[in-house]
Amino acid sequence: MFSVNFAKAEDFEIIKKIANECNLKGTLNFFEEIFMIAREDKPFGFISMKVEINNAIITNLAILPSYRDKGVENLMVRVVLNHALDMGLENACVNIPFYKDFFCKLGFKEKGDFQIVKLREFFGE
Repeated sequence: MFSVNFAKAEDFEIIKKIANECNLKGTLNFFEEIFMIAREDKPFGFISMKVEINNAIITNLAILPSYRDKGVENLMVRVVLNHALDMGLENACVNIPFYKDFFCKLGFKEKGDFQIVKLREFFGE
């Protein structure tokens, strides 16, 4: 069993390590993004989002290879989108090419380079 929680300052080094092991390109901005980290006996993945004009933008999703395709990605997205909905945000979007098909299967619609979803529709409200 694993849990997904808000990352704390002491988690940032392990988040960087996971990002490196997952070959994530780009920088992680711990001042502008909200990070959530997945743990079992040790951290194995994270998701991050930032807020822009009433939209949640999922900026990163990284799961160590041995934990992929076990439903972890789905749960992590649902947790961060639920947080976005609790914040009163209306939409979520993402542009992570590695996970493009995954987000489309979750119900995100393609719009240019992004996949977008209305949060209330995502949760069936």
